[in-house]
Amino acid sequence: MLIVKNLNSGYGKLQILFDLNIEVPDKGLTVVVGPNGAGKTTLLCSIMGIANIFSGEIMFNNIPLAGELTYNLAKKGISYVPQMGNVFAELTVLDNLHMAGYLMPRDEAKDKAAQMTDIFPVLKKFILRKAGTLSGGERRMLAIAMGLMKNPKLMLLDELSTDLAPIIAEKVMMEVSRLRDELGITILMVEQMAKRALEIGDTAYLLVSGEVRYKGKADSLLHEPELCSMYLGIKPPADKKNSYALPTPEEGSE
Repeated sequence: MLIVKNLNSGYGKLQILFDLNIEVPDKGLTVVVGPNGAGKTTLLCSIMGIANIFSGEIMFNNIPLAGELTYNLAKKGISYVPQMGNVFAELTVLDNLHMAGYLMPRDEAKDKAAQMTDIFPVLKKFILRKAGTLSGGERRMLAIAMGLMKNPKLMLLDELSTDLAPIIAEKVMMEVSRLRDELGITILMVEQMAKRALEIGDTAYLLVSGEVRYKGKADSLLHEPELCSMYLGIKPPADKKNSYALPTPEEGSE
């Protein structure tokens, strides 16, 4: 569904990503992990037209996106849930959902909002409460629901577990998995909770200093001792052998 090819991007004159190549399969969960400052969020911002693209291609269902305005990307079926500032704190849960459906006819937005409360029952409980009074996990659920309001073909999720207690972060991860399994949503997720993200993901990319150091099956990365310990702070299972060989520079640039 999404192909990023030889992407060089950043902010102003500062380059963050270098010849990045990523593919997001249809109806799959693609996970991007890596240390702080690796360029994970910049990847999402590049897709959404927020970062500056110096060269390279971004294709969405064979349609080029580079240079496209952000609001046009939303109309094309791409939904972006940023790490922070992803809800309107002073508005109620219901009003947040209606805001997310501002391009839809009023009756359709009302019906879609009701559907979101069925998908996320916790939102129905607090439907008239201001979003700023919700817990961190509840706000993440609301942000995801807002992203789903326009029936996106692709969802970009940025660090949903940030500042959440482990048990709450686990619930959020399970909801992401459910979006793929039950709703068939294609997801590109950047996540700092690397171990859990790799457990539920289908495909994974490891970004280090703006370059891809690993691409392959998500759970296979957990069995790469050197990569996990050096870049993710994960101790892989001791009884598993390495299942992936790092690509040569030629292979990695394909």
